[in-house]
Amino acid sequence: MKTIKISLAIAVIGLITFFVINSLTTLVEPPPPPPVENQFTKIIDEEINALKTLKVISFKDLKASYENVKFDIDDYYGENRLGKNQSQNNQSKERLSKNLYSIYVVKFINLTNSVFRKSDWNPQDITFIRNESKTLKNSKFLQKGNGVDIQIIQIQNVLSKYDEINKFISSCKEFSYSNNELNSAFPITTIKQKISRAVTYKNNKLENSFVNNCTVLHNQLNETTKFLFNAHVRFLNGKIDRYKGWYSKKDPSGEYTFNSAGAYADEFYKKMKNEINGLDNDIYHVSNLDNEYEKLIAKLNKENSNAMTFFSNN
Repeated sequence: MKTIKISLAIAVIGLITFFVINSLTTLVEPPPPPPVENQFTKIIDEEINALKTLKVISFKDLKASYENVKFDIDDYYGENRLGKNQSQNNQSKERLSKNLYSIYVVKFINLTNSVFRKSDWNPQDITFIRNESKTLKNSKFLQKGNGVDIQIIQIQNVLSKYDEINKFISSCKEFSYSNNELNSAFPITTIKQKISRAVTYKNNKLENSFVNNCTVLHNQLNETTKFLFNAHVRFLNGKIDRYKGWYSKKDPSGEYTFNSAGAYADEFYKKMKNEINGLDNDIYHVSNLDNEYEKLIAKLNKENSNAMTFFSNN
């Protein structure tokens, strides 16, 4: 009986030892195969090293250099020249493509940051940076969360803030208020909010240290008040134009809408003059305020003069 117990114990220990050794064995990954070297892989390696030391001053030159190396990789791969068999050919293509990506993406980031540090941002450069950063971010060779990934995200954050401010500026340039009914009023509250937002961007250095370098954005933000003032002037002009000659209109029964110049003045002229006076509301600090005000008043007075002439003749 004692012999049987000893035998069972030895068997159990043996099984445990087997499974432990087997589990340890499966945890150890085999070393990667050494890189394939032949005359074609050496050519590509030399081209990649040349790109690494190349001093580039434009995205056009950088991209062209990258594409030349990539073309050679794809060409040699397609002709099965990167290894003795398909497995080696695939292995070499993967290694060379990854190395090319690693060199190129660093060059791209450095050149992008040099563009962002300038005061004059070339729109073509910005378009290239936008498209290329997306491509590089989606590459299978990018390790999520590493330094390169973080820097690409930072680049995209710069572009996001740049786009946000440009969109805001466009909203000011293109602002219009089309409701020119008699009792409608220009939305001064909205105008004040936009002017306040422009001031906030400026005070906060455009909310991004790189974007803050862009002179065009600063200049356009400085013009925000002018854009909105011009929209207000257009609204008032449009309103006067809409009701031009209103004093001579007739209602459905055939009677004149107004029976006297005084009635017309109470209903239109005085209301419109008050609206024009609203231009001088201490929110528009523009050099042409007085000039535009005088032109609007002159236009309105001409309408009122025409109305007085009309009623005096009828």
